Amino acid sequence: MTDRMKQILTLLWVAALAVGGTSASAADDKKKGLPEGWFVTESAPKLYEAGLDTQSPCEGNRSAYLRSLQASPSGYGTFMQAFGAQTFRGKRLRFSAEVRTEDVQGWTGLWMRVEGEDPKEPLAFDNMQSRAVVGTTPCKRYEVVLDVPQESKAIMAGLMLSGTGKAWIGAVRFETVDASVPVTNLIANRPQRRLPAGRIGEAWFNAEKVDAGMNRWLPQLDGSWKDNVSSALTLNGNTVQGTLAQKDLNVVVRAGGPSTLIQGVWGSDQVFIELGAEKLVMKWGIYSRELVREEGRPREDGTCIRYRNPTGIGMSDYLDVCGVALSKSPPSVPLVVAFFYNGFRSVSAARGAVQPPIAPMDRISAPPQNR
Repeated sequence: MTDRMKQILTLLWVAALAVGGTSASAADDKKKGLPEGWFVTESAPKLYEAGLDTQSPCEGNRSAYLRSLQASPSGYGTFMQAFGAQTFRGKRLRFSAEVRTEDVQGWTGLWMRVEGEDPKEPLAFDNMQSRAVVGTTPCKRYEVVLDVPQESKAIMAGLMLSGTGKAWIGAVRFETVDASVPVTNLIANRPQRRLPAGRIGEAWFNAEKVDAGMNRWLPQLDGSWKDNVSSALTLNGNTVQGTLAQKDLNVVVRAGGPSTLIQGVWGSDQVFIELGAEKLVMKWGIYSRELVREEGRPREDGTCIRYRNPTGIGMSDYLDVCGVALSKSPPSVPLVVAFFYNGFRSVSAARGAVQPPIAPMDRISAPPQNR
């Protein structure tokens, strides 16, 4: 990432901090009659201003403008708005507007930023820097297109002006688009975030994928999770529902307490899974595995618990539960997929292999890469 890009992201992070309350700048902007929810942020006070203009709008009966107030400002100004990401999670969002410019010495462009838990580390960002508008230009519709991940918290968007001049924006549109519309994310090639990983048996997962043998699950733009066969699951609140191995699934995931519970129906039979610090119970119809924590065994990386059959029958039946699977907030769909992959029938001492009720899948011996 270039130094200039870092400066721009820092500016927009400062703008995000102002969104949490009613800033003096936002109050002043309201007095100027700017559209509700829109305000000006800048890298230093009194460098830029925004207002409404009814003279020669590109579309409709008015537009908004952003202009420099000093002969040679060295910072950036933005005319922007911010809103919650809930409506757009798992979707591809296009922000477009009509823009025209007058004597822009520097550059201007639309921008959009998608934020997660850490406002200093955006999930997606584009400010048209690679296709900037400069000089004096007529009305033209420009667009910024970004994917909005499931973990997104907020979206900010607007018009940016670096240097001097004046730019107008109007006919603003926010709309979801399908995968045929390419994204314009400028930080798509940055090093990927290392998400907390988990493992149940030989099923590895994080919040963005599950690798269970030859079977890989990935989230889709519509918010669903699909594998490379025919299964598809969705998360509604704390309910995971859909189709798994050609059987209808509807289970509720409850985490955060003394144990993690998964309860509901798969096919025509009841499902019950309880993961606690001392025991693991897995039941589906007539099948059942009841395992207890194995003591005195060194954990492979300090984050795994091995649960084993405590009786003298089926002593080879055990299951390792590791990483984020043991946390108070595991990702619900990957957690369910990983448990179901390992099955509800005990390991046979004679055969030494799990016999899951779902279609058998080849095993893997290493975690997925690039987390």
